[in-house]
Amino acid sequence: MTSIWHIIYIGGIFMTAFLFILLISKSKKNTADKILSVWLFFAFFDLILIGLYGSRQIQKMPALFGWEMPFPFLHGPFLYLYILFVSGQQRHKWLYLLHFVPAVTVTMILAFVLPVAIVEYKEKYYFAREYDTLIMVLVAGFMISGVTYIILSFLLLRKHRQNIIGQFSNTEKITLNWMRYLISGMGAIWIVVIFDPNPAVFFVVITLFIFFFGYFGIQQVGIFSHTRPTHEVLPLNELETAGKILQGDVTPELVEKVKYEKTRLEESEASHIHTKLNTIMNEQKCYQDPQLTLGDLAKILDVHPVILSQVINSKEEKSFYDFVNNYRVEAFKELLVRPESRQYTILSLAFECGFNSKTSFNRNFKKITQMSPSAYAKKQQITLKAEG
Repeated sequence: MTSIWHIIYIGGIFMTAFLFILLISKSKKNTADKILSVWLFFAFFDLILIGLYGSRQIQKMPALFGWEMPFPFLHGPFLYLYILFVSGQQRHKWLYLLHFVPAVTVTMILAFVLPVAIVEYKEKYYFAREYDTLIMVLVAGFMISGVTYIILSFLLLRKHRQNIIGQFSNTEKITLNWMRYLISGMGAIWIVVIFDPNPAVFFVVITLFIFFFGYFGIQQVGIFSHTRPTHEVLPLNELETAGKILQGDVTPELVEKVKYEKTRLEESEASHIHTKLNTIMNEQKCYQDPQLTLGDLAKILDVHPVILSQVINSKEEKSFYDFVNNYRVEAFKELLVRPESRQYTILSLAFECGFNSKTSFNRNFKKITQMSPSAYAKKQQITLKAEG
């Protein structure tokens, strides 16, 4: 281990401890925060063992030799559960403990094996040759575990993105970079482990990931800070439960879960909400608010957000995002033909209708009309002020 990497390694250990302290001192910790804090706790000790393993100093420490092997079985489950809870997709909390069965099993195996598997040679400790197969199985096991949980975490992220579209009318300012970087960083580590299992390289990559993890985590609002995120997403399980109620698939357990709704939402009631929704959208022009959310609209209608979501899905056959942006596009088309609009640019008219970015406006307009805004204006023989 060169001096520069020795400094980086020590810095990584201190960074892990610092992030752990930041997290446990955070007020009003949710379950995702607790999962992340426990993950950092184990990561702290894992980083120490990885450094000892990479520098081969662990071969001089029989009490620690071999105990670095259970930790790789922890990181995949912690990543998956953190993404699960931070995105609101959890269902059965206690069943998730089963994800840690492999790590516990490996720990129990090592507790019996290590006392007899370690041999000394020239004041250094090694595994006896007859245990090579066991070590190879454990290494293959945590590689499979790592890759599997990376894939599962990406699937959770994809589902979370769909959930956001169902609750927000503008998504440009809702960043999923923190989760994306976290999953990608873990994925990079497993790629290194699989293609270059050199212990020294492994500990360097892990250490760099800790700095990467800390940098983006501190930048992301609400991860290590006391500030609440600007955008909060309703748990996906609540939306799915409401969907079962609307379809008539009701059990006492579901009714208990959905406190706001004691009986199944009848078709007539859904139609009433749908009519009231379109009336309010036309009269109050709620779509002009670029920050409009499912929760905001539900509050105006005095219904629960999950009920409103299912009404929009079933009656409009659209997500909340598409529903609101369809209104914005239609409002833009109406505004475009007014003579007084000639003094404005296309983008300023789009902002007037509730869009909050040029990218969002162009994408949604083309999705709905099959042409760009400028092409549509040209087709209508309308010339607006050029963009400055």
